[in-house]
Amino acid sequence: PTAFDGIEGVSTSISGREVTVTVASDVLFDSGRTSLKKNAKRSLDQVADVLKTRYNGRPVQVIGHTDTDPIRKSGYKSNYHLGFERGYSVRDYLISRGVDSDMVSISSFGPDASLDTKSKSRRVEIVVAE
Repeated sequence: PTAFDGIEGVSTSISGREVTVTVASDVLFDSGRTSLKKNAKRSLDQVADVLKTRYNGRPVQVIGHTDTDPIRKSGYKSNYHLGFERGYSVRDYLISRGVDSDMVSISSFGPDASLDTKSKSRRVEIVVAE
């Protein structure tokens, strides 16, 4: 179990000394969009609280992921751009909730780390050292 267990729309995994918090993109964003849904903010509020209390002072990496479908109408040049902008939205929100901006980095894997379904592939991961 991790301190993130029980947060709506969030799953966690542990690898070595890292905890990866995965938030499904369908929970966070409307299709092709990068602005956070209202209900997503409730889950991210809880994630931010855990980061500030349990992991204060530790580096946090926010990683945006997309499915492999080509961009058609969202206006982004590529899935890498969309993944980055979604990660950036999550990063900014966590910082607005008090997570130390100096400790948060961002990256996008776009479609490069897809999972077994499109909906699972569309996600934002928040990785923190245990």
